[in-house]
Amino acid sequence: MSHTDLNIIAYCCEHCAYAAADLAGGLRMQYPPEIKIVLLPCTGRLDVLAVLHAFEAGADGVLTAG
Repeated sequence: MSHTDLNIIAYCCEHCAYAAADLAGGLRMQYPPEIKIVLLPCTGRLDVLAVLHAFEAGADGVLTAG
């Protein structure tokens, strides 16, 4: 599996990690295109079933950032 074949789902808190990713975008910083960000109201609301569904849908990895 090459680096470009990866599919990473990042569940990000809208007040912390997502705000940081948004700020990085505003500063024209980039992150790998293999990372797909999913906005959450709070990482504490992430359901384990959502993580399992991500893997079932083909995700190679899941990141939770708060």
